[in-house]
Amino acid sequence: MIQINPREIAAEALMEIMTEEAYNNMTLRRLLRQNGAMPRQDRAFVTEVVNGTLRNLIYIDHVLNTFSKTKTEKMKPWLLAVMRSAVYQMYFMDVPDSAACNEAVKLAGVRGYGSLKGFVNGVLRTAAKRKNEIPMPETGTAEYLSVAYSHPLWLVRMWVAYYGYEDAEKICAFDNEAPDVTIRVNTLKTNKAELKEMLEKAGVEVTDGLVSENALHLTKTADLSRLEAFKEGLFHVQDESSQLAVKILDPQRGESIMDMCAAPGGKSFTAAEQMGNEGKLISCDIYEHKIELMEEGAERLGISMMVCKVKDAAEKEEEHELFDRILVDAPCSGLGLMRKKPDIRLKKDGNEIDSLTNIQKEILENAAGYVKPGGVLVYSTCTLCRKENEKNLEWFLKNHPEFEAEDITSFLPEGWKVETAEKGYITLLPHKTGTDGFFISRMRRKD
Repeated sequence: MIQINPREIAAEALMEIMTEEAYNNMTLRRLLRQNGAMPRQDRAFVTEVVNGTLRNLIYIDHVLNTFSKTKTEKMKPWLLAVMRSAVYQMYFMDVPDSAACNEAVKLAGVRGYGSLKGFVNGVLRTAAKRKNEIPMPETGTAEYLSVAYSHPLWLVRMWVAYYGYEDAEKICAFDNEAPDVTIRVNTLKTNKAELKEMLEKAGVEVTDGLVSENALHLTKTADLSRLEAFKEGLFHVQDESSQLAVKILDPQRGESIMDMCAAPGGKSFTAAEQMGNEGKLISCDIYEHKIELMEEGAERLGISMMVCKVKDAAEKEEEHELFDRILVDAPCSGLGLMRKKPDIRLKKDGNEIDSLTNIQKEILENAAGYVKPGGVLVYSTCTLCRKENEKNLEWFLKNHPEFEAEDITSFLPEGWKVETAEKGYITLLPHKTGTDGFFISRMRRKD
């Protein structure tokens, strides 16, 4: 039998993600597929080590730099990946320190760094013995949150300014929890009770959603695509925040809808299901390969009304039709997704936000021209950044007096009291809603 070392696969993934700017989910998927002979337990171990290390990377590097004379930025990429994953195992997992250290030392030699085994061993043994002696920045400061919760300092400072220290800390803590999988029941084919029973029989742990009536949360799911319920098109993966955006759009049977930035397709799928697969739904994206994926998803779900189209959401068309409702889920900094995509926190420095807001404004400007008189425009993002959210909404309403913000209180879950809902928007803070960090606003074009 082929012997595959899961720790080596995890270190390989981490090295690729950090040196080649690869996406963690795509890198993991490829390496797990290439090493398909690994047992399920080892595959889960690799996933946990890679995602967990990325979630805690700033703290892990702080630990290594505390005990190593050679700082992390000077270390060989392979050794750094091995040592980072070893610290994660020792500090955050139920792995014996000796096992994590011994395996790391062995891996140092795998890629020709046998002469540095002593260095790896010395740093990791010291880090294991002195876990309670890690010097930290002063509590109550943004610097402390940055190191303790492994979030970039610029981002922590921004959130402290927006939400206050206590909520900023809770957002950071929530980001560091391992996420479950959230799905939306395909109401064209089944209902929540039937799907729940089918999934539980397949060994999946299922709980009801907290925000959306047709949401389910899944755990103990190794590969969703292997489930019979997936193959039969009984659900699609979609966070509850995204499901709420479609609820606030409120698509009706027989209407014409355009989803201007539709990929990967979840909001379009939900809209089609809410419309009973009746009406007109144009789902656009700038990339052709994403269009193909959306078409495959629609076919699996039994959605026939959805027409997928390659289109730049910011590009104006001289002649075009008008729609009852337009959804703009704009490209954004993604700062609300760090629980699910931990590599985001390592690849953002805040400098891209100004260029993103320009793109968002171009898309909103273009979207305005597609809305019928009396029609609805919903603008949403998966980020927690006021420049991309509230400021864009203010800018749009100021420049488009033909639109007015519309109270969204009636679309929110029972018992929710959100002051801004009457002004037409809501910011979902993940630690309060259990969702991705998200912004949703609704405007209506005056008759």
